[in-house]
Amino acid sequence: MRSSCFTKPNRMIAGLLAGLLFAILAVPLIAQPAGESPQSYDISKEVTLSGTVSAVITRPAPGMMWGAHLMLQTVSGKVDASLGRWGLAGKGALSVAPGQQVEVTGVMRTFGDKEVFVARTVKVNGKVYTMRNEHGLDVSPQTRQRAAQKGESL
Repeated sequence: MRSSCFTKPNRMIAGLLAGLLFAILAVPLIAQPAGESPQSYDISKEVTLSGTVSAVITRPAPGMMWGAHLMLQTVSGKVDASLGRWGLAGKGALSVAPGQQVEVTGVMRTFGDKEVFVARTVKVNGKVYTMRNEHGLDVSPQTRQRAAQKGESL
């Protein structure tokens, strides 16, 4: 009889250890190196595109990268430029309309099966708007406001 009272805790501990071992082994199988992540941003691969805004998309359609987008007509063809979550939101945000000429600096990425130009800066009428920092993270309206109060440029 005594052995039965120790069997339940031993089975429970064995189950927990097996679950922990599975979790430890499973995580590296699904993890990706930072350089291969779709969210990674390599500033050394930045390019600047010039084009005409053909559309301003404030809410992405299903299957599009999250956030606002500019559809650009460049000499090479149409380009979907992602502006990030706050590209068109808040004080000091980008204000652009179809027909305007822009210069967009960023990195071309594949999102799903589509090519998307991840914009870091957008230049319109001589003014540069920062969409993302040098690591590719979206610049929030609060960050823009703090930088403006300090007299800094992003």
